Amino acid sequence: MPRPEDVTLAICSRERAEMLTAALASFTAVTPPGVQILVIDSASTTTATRRVADAAGVDYVRSDIKGLSIARNLALQTSRRPIIVFTDDDCAAVDGWMAPILEGFEAPVVGAVTGRMLDHTLVGTQPAPPPRRFTRTIEGIDAGHGAIMAFRRDQLVALGGFDPVLGAGRRLAGAEDLDMFCRVLDDGAHIVYDPSCVVHHVHTRADDAYTALHHGYGLGLGALTAKWVRLRAIVGVRLFAVATKRTLSRALRNRREPRRRDADLALFRGILRGFFTAVRFALDGRVFVDGDPPAPISLGVPTHSGGDDS
Repeated sequence: MPRPEDVTLAICSRERAEMLTAALASFTAVTPPGVQILVIDSASTTTATRRVADAAGVDYVRSDIKGLSIARNLALQTSRRPIIVFTDDDCAAVDGWMAPILEGFEAPVVGAVTGRMLDHTLVGTQPAPPPRRFTRTIEGIDAGHGAIMAFRRDQLVALGGFDPVLGAGRRLAGAEDLDMFCRVLDDGAHIVYDPSCVVHHVHTRADDAYTALHHGYGLGLGALTAKWVRLRAIVGVRLFAVATKRTLSRALRNRREPRRRDADLALFRGILRGFFTAVRFALDGRVFVDGDPPAPISLGVPTHSGGDDS
């Protein structure tokens, strides 16, 4: 079974110093000693993110090009440990959260372990679902969430890393996590979802921001399905059918709850737009070619602090 010394915990952050401060306080308090905690600054326009990381005594690396997938790929390049865990800067850890991750990787066939993200307002009210094991490519869209996901680093590097055009900070602002789950499964590995691994989500968007968030998720999800239509047509068509059917079904169920209904409809519109946008993108293996990356944002300061010699 992997040890804490085999693990890097990567937290990507941009322009959210206050949230990052709270997240680091939470994770440093309950993460086992020996785990490398690494903050990846996704092209913030000030040095606040670095100051928070330095104050917390954790490692820091900066990308001058924004984008969540780009930041996560920098984490893959920076870490030298065999297991890399990703969480978000608006999450808080629960005591014992890492033990299920270490246990999950005891089986060599397991390529990823995911856990349960609970909104902080629902803590203690939601019964734990049963553990699950995913083995088929199409199951990647159900395998977990980017707020708590762990991988074997070497496999992700071999797969080309996260797709740089997907995820927060890019126009196709979602599904980079689901895309990676699909690719890990298609590579022959299994994914274990263990609900005893819990993080709390402590920042919920409201009103128009909530709807816009779901539209961004839809754009990424539509792009994911467009990719798989080209890589493996049957898988891609099934992914598209499942995503659209589920979204419209939720919108119908939520027709008397305007906030949720509008978010579901925004997600559906995003899926369609993302599909027809990305179907024209060039592919390099199983990632899209990033033909229009964001302009670099340089602060003219060192991009690393701390270090990991493991």
